[in-house]
Amino acid sequence: MPRKEFFPSNEDELERYLAMEEMSARIQAELNGKLSAVLARMADMQKTFEQTLGPLAISVQEIEELKRKVNLTPEEVERVYGLNAATLANQRSKGTGPPYIKAGGKVLYPQRELQKYFHEREILTNSD
Repeated sequence: MPRKEFFPSNEDELERYLAMEEMSARIQAELNGKLSAVLARMADMQKTFEQTLGPLAISVQEIEELKRKVNLTPEEVERVYGLNAATLANQRSKGTGPPYIKAGGKVLYPQRELQKYFHEREILTNSD
């Protein structure tokens, strides 16, 4: 808001005007200091947020992308379904576990077979 021109008519008005200007400058400096502190705190919070939740958001996005794939590697199965890749290798050697495809030395698990495998092992409980 633009200030009105002020021309003090006597010494008392001039002193009051200067006192008000000085008070205004102190208040402005105090507000600027508080604003700087708030902005610094917000920057710290943003950094903490990005460090904490950023990897989680990326992880969720990666898992959603993996869920859209037709076939998954054992490591991808572990990320999406939580079934350890070493456990899958152990199950393959025993002829158990979910059905898989072996092509050119690469092991792949069809998503539809994984879903079927987990669905067949679902245990329903009685809820009272």
